[in-house]
Amino acid sequence: SPKRDAYPLVRKTLTGPMVFIAILIIEGAVVNELGAGAYAQMVMDTKTLSLIALVWASWSVISLFRTKHQIKLMANDRPGAAKLLQPLSTLLKILVVLFALLFWLNNVGVNITTVLAGLGVGGLAVALALQKPIEDMMGALSIFSQAPFRVGDLCKYRNVMGIVEDIGLRTTRIRTLTNTVVSCPNAQIAYEEVENLTYRTKIRYRPTLRLRYDTRPSQLRKIRDQIVSLLEGHDEVLDDPIRVRFTDLDRDAVLFKVHSFLKTTEFTESLRIGEELNLGIMSIVEEEGARFALPGASIQIEGDYAPTRV
Repeated sequence: SPKRDAYPLVRKTLTGPMVFIAILIIEGAVVNELGAGAYAQMVMDTKTLSLIALVWASWSVISLFRTKHQIKLMANDRPGAAKLLQPLSTLLKILVVLFALLFWLNNVGVNITTVLAGLGVGGLAVALALQKPIEDMMGALSIFSQAPFRVGDLCKYRNVMGIVEDIGLRTTRIRTLTNTVVSCPNAQIAYEEVENLTYRTKIRYRPTLRLRYDTRPSQLRKIRDQIVSLLEGHDEVLDDPIRVRFTDLDRDAVLFKVHSFLKTTEFTESLRIGEELNLGIMSIVEEEGARFALPGASIQIEGDYAPTRV
């Protein structure tokens, strides 16, 4: 139907190589009826024009499917996968030309066994030289097909954390939080663990409070209860789960661990909310007369001397 998006592509395919093939069929029928000269008969025996028509038709069909799928991928917000179709279609076109050339050489009378042997040796050398680029291209294919991350996603790969800026055929570029760009080979990043932070539906808030050992149990209970009330009363904190627990006795401090989730997926917004909560927790600790612990050690001296803290 002319109203469909693929109609111009299909019309272009049909009005080009298909018309040429139809002309060749009609011409062949006419020549068979009227006869042909020696040179014309030789050209017909090699099927040169037919091979050209088939190559043209194959190229047009490949371009048709490529463009059609690129439009679908762009509509689904997958520009990286759409970009990958270009080299894949080019590779298919090269293969079509190679097969057509071998078939034509066989019709001309060339021993294609020798040609294939030469191509095999040359192909092996090329494959060894292009081993790493081919691995990276396969990695790109894996990234585009599985889509573990896309351009614009906030990801963490090994010790690199940043925004995916571009997914190429050989490397994936990540702009870090310090505004530097790290290029990661696709062969590695496609088959290793990548943490996609953009896919989060919420962001965890989990500070650890280190309070001094001279904090009384009654103070710890009040601090715990007030922190819970602070989290429950905050509009940007999810109601469940909220956990505030006195968990450990460290070497130089008692540890309170807070666990909750924020109602946002934006990193900068989570920093703002976390800052508000941190200031509120510090005010609670100060109001209860407790103090945060600093790294240090206590030395107890027997006698008339008071304990000294170092």
